[in-house]
Amino acid sequence: MRHFPQLRVTSVYRSYSEQLELYRNRARNPYPVAPPGRSYHGARRAWDATGPAAALTHAGRTWQSWGGTWGGPTDPIHFQA
Repeated sequence: MRHFPQLRVTSVYRSYSEQLELYRNRARNPYPVAPPGRSYHGARRAWDATGPAAALTHAGRTWQSWGGTWGGPTDPIHFQA
């Protein structure tokens, strides 16, 4: 099994109010933001990570091979189940 020591998980569960705040400020966010109530973060089924682009891509492709969903080129930090 390969490890991804360069990646750091930055966001897992988000409450409705946390998601609302992100959504209100989405114009300043380089990544897509779902409206409150439509984010997998609120359902505890998503997480975001930071790290080098190559590590995110490798982790995303690995996650997809395991049946998960990865945000790909438009949202490389986002992973969900």
